[in-house]
Amino acid sequence: MAPLSDSELFDSGHFVYTIHSVIPCESRQSFEDFQREMNEVANRFEGYRGQSISFQEKEDGQHVLATTRIVFEALDQCLHWLDSPQRRGLLHQAETLMNYRYQGTLEADSFDQWIQMRQPKKVPIWKVNLLVWLALYPSVMLLTVFGSSSLGRLPLPLNMLIGNLITVLLTGHFLVPWLSRLYGNWLHSQSLRLAWLGTVSVFVMQVVLLGLFSSLPGML
Repeated sequence: MAPLSDSELFDSGHFVYTIHSVIPCESRQSFEDFQREMNEVANRFEGYRGQSISFQEKEDGQHVLATTRIVFEALDQCLHWLDSPQRRGLLHQAETLMNYRYQGTLEADSFDQWIQMRQPKKVPIWKVNLLVWLALYPSVMLLTVFGSSSLGRLPLPLNMLIGNLITVLLTGHFLVPWLSRLYGNWLHSQSLRLAWLGTVSVFVMQVVLLGLFSSLPGML
């Protein structure tokens, strides 16, 4: 399957998942070869529509930021690929053979389209971002608390790789869908009063979570 252009990616209405990787300049060709192999394997999975890759030089002149966007017809199909043994095997092979530091970050935009497609009216992006923020904070904190004795012992690149996978599955399968249903009225309400109440409730929940996690031993 040929790489997709940005216009094809974002005009498709499908689920777009974005991954950022920081790699040495000399590893760029190896990284592109690796992504082509990933594309060939992903093409065997249901709902896969393609990928696009862009590069941006870092300020140190020795690394580049590679932005990879993969497209699936639905969120669950994308999560099936992200958690597949085939993808994990390729990533392990890349870590072993390619000497670059992997940094994966989850973009809120990856969930924006999924929520938008399931709402009858257009949802303001700032509301979507608040829900993703509300989902990510407890996910990352729980992973930090319960994974310190296991993931914390791993090398940082592998720790980040596994940690991001767990966070994506937790937010994508459970928290984001649950919060989008819980805040369904708030997401597409035009009422200023309801907008304020919903927004305040998000911040109140974050303050409660902050107090809860701060009270745990060793957090301070």
